[in-house]
Amino acid sequence: MVVRCSCLALVFLLAAFAVWWVRYKSPLYQSVVTVAFITKTNHFQGEVYDHFTDNHIFMALATARYFDNPSTRERLREMGGTADFSYKVAHWGNEELPVYGQPYATLQSLSADPKDSIDTLNLALKLLTQKVDKLQTSSGANGRVMIKWETIGSIFGPQRQPLQKSRATVGIGLIAVLASVAVMSATRDRSRRDAGRPSDHLMMTTVRRPRPPHLGTNT
Repeated sequence: MVVRCSCLALVFLLAAFAVWWVRYKSPLYQSVVTVAFITKTNHFQGEVYDHFTDNHIFMALATARYFDNPSTRERLREMGGTADFSYKVAHWGNEELPVYGQPYATLQSLSADPKDSIDTLNLALKLLTQKVDKLQTSSGANGRVMIKWETIGSIFGPQRQPLQKSRATVGIGLIAVLASVAVMSATRDRSRRDAGRPSDHLMMTTVRRPRPPHLGTNT
């Protein structure tokens, strides 16, 4: 019983410490922006999402492959962008069978440091500009009519992520419950084994039988 109570107390103390750490010591900050790939000319009118062709979609996919490359990730880190970074092109359907029909991409960075989060996103946008220009100039574009990217809205963040904290807290709670059940089960089985086992005193004690009387003849 003492062992069970001690183990349960330890489990709950560790769970409480983990919840406190997640809530107050390890927040995550997200910075995100959505861009559209467009070509603006002198006759450009209307909204950016009304003027795109397959070439704009291909540009979005080409830059997505660029950011998926490990060498690009390494270059981003060398520039100072150490936050977790993701680049996703807008699509219909699911992740297994995506259908790409619009030249939109979402860039997101996530870090425990809010400054690192926004800095990584800005550095990624700088790399995006360089890659878009390089893809076109290497194909013979003259610089007059070229695809550019433009933000849809403004950069969002760095914003603290309360939803992830809630998920982490729930996960810690579930782990604590499972650990408590395991402790109670293990200690209960041990108690049952100890109850069915003879005590050491009984095992060490031997029954002494009375000696038979010595038979002999008196002379």
